[in-house]
Amino acid sequence: MNIDYLDNKKNELDDLTQVFERQVITSYMDYLISKNIKFGFAILDIDNFKFVNDNYGHLVGDEVLKVVAKSIESVSKEFGVVGRYGGDEFIFVFPEVSEYDEIWQCGFKLIKSAIDLKIPQAKDINISYTLGMSRFPTDSTNIDELMELADKALYRGKMKGRNCFIIYLPEKHKNIDIMNKRDKVYSPLYLNRKAYNMLIGNNNIDVAFKDTIAFVGSTLMIDHICVEADDELKYDYYHPLSKKFSGYEPIGADVIETKTDSNGLYYENVTENHFKENSVLYKKFKEQSIYAAFIVRISVYGRNYGYLRAEMVNVNTGRIWQQSDLVMLVNLANLMGLILYSKDEK
Repeated sequence: MNIDYLDNKKNELDDLTQVFERQVITSYMDYLISKNIKFGFAILDIDNFKFVNDNYGHLVGDEVLKVVAKSIESVSKEFGVVGRYGGDEFIFVFPEVSEYDEIWQCGFKLIKSAIDLKIPQAKDINISYTLGMSRFPTDSTNIDELMELADKALYRGKMKGRNCFIIYLPEKHKNIDIMNKRDKVYSPLYLNRKAYNMLIGNNNIDVAFKDTIAFVGSTLMIDHICVEADDELKYDYYHPLSKKFSGYEPIGADVIETKTDSNGLYYENVTENHFKENSVLYKKFKEQSIYAAFIVRISVYGRNYGYLRAEMVNVNTGRIWQQSDLVMLVNLANLMGLILYSKDEK
């Protein structure tokens, strides 16, 4: 591994995390490019770090950063170097790593390394990462572009549900538009309003439901989303980047109700340990290769019209369901229920 360049940079460390400062990593990238040495690049973001600061305080947040930095430095030292980019983001260079399978292994090891991390001051915090990755010279020969492309991949990973790594591929990620800060603030409001307008804007309920479900599934980057009613799947939408486009089947109201809470909600990442349980629901998930699921009952005034199902099929990582995702899905189910109830009452 070509890291001799960094021998005289060992004292240029970030004060808090004790990994390399940002400029050390970028200067190393410059060096590798000047020598035409291939390398992989990655940006790592700690999932939901703002939640940690807001609920546990910045001292615990700092402890998370230190624990994470120590862990990812230990894991990455066999294939690269790490530096702190700023805030809760870290950047990596993997010298002499450029093939897709090689950089995939780097991302996989980093994601998996978070599973057992614990913070002594807050043992209930579960740590996970999202990574975006790019390659020199495969993707670009310019540092700024390599970082921009990794950032696009990172954004794709966050929209997909976090707790994953995405390797930039132009055919998949070239046209990703990274929202600015203002868009990020207003997007949940805008998206929920748009879904509402789509639902009520067409007198043909089937068309309105199908189009709105497709919009929500596309926006939230959900592998499969549908309505299950009367032991049938209706209005199926499959995300274009999903690894699965068929094989989904009804679960059954009786089975779903064994896991939903008092509000008619169920969401979970499904692991191999779940599959070992004596549960019909998990058996059905395994049959359909579902590894993360959100189900909400579509009901109004005691009338049950079925269930909205949203599912992911990535075997290596689940999905960290964000509050904004859940709110949008619940709002969609509630509005669908009201529309169906209104139709019944006419």
